[in-house]
Amino acid sequence: MAQQSPKRDSDEATVIGKGICIKGEITGSAPIEVWGTIEGVSGTEGTFRVREGGKVGGEIAAARVVVEGRVEGKISAEHKIELQPTCHVQGNITAKKVAIAEGAFFEGTVSMSGMPKPTD
Repeated sequence: MAQQSPKRDSDEATVIGKGICIKGEITGSAPIEVWGTIEGVSGTEGTFRVREGGKVGGEIAAARVVVEGRVEGKISAEHKIELQPTCHVQGNITAKKVAIAEGAFFEGTVSMSGMPKPTD
C-alpha cells in the first residue's frame, strides 16, 4: 500500500490567484493564500498568507498571519503575525507574538495581546 504524504496548509488553502480581485467579506476556517487582491474584511480560523505580489486593502483576522506582499489595514492574529522582508504593511497589528524581519516595511503600532504584564 502506498504511503500518503502529510498534507500541507497549501493543499487545503483557498487561493486567490494572481489577476483576481475580490471586493467584500471573506470568512472561513481553511487557510487562505492571497496572490491577487482583496478589498474588504477577511477572516479565517487558519493561516492567512499574503504572498509576494498579493495585496489586501482592509482588515485581516486569523489564527496566524504571514505577510510577504502588501497590506493596508488592521491585522489581528490569535497566535502570531510574521512580516517578511518583502512586505509593505500600513496599519496596526495585534497578536500574542509578532516577528518583523529585517527589510520589512511597517508603518503602524504593535499590540502584543495575551502577554503577561510585568510586575513592579
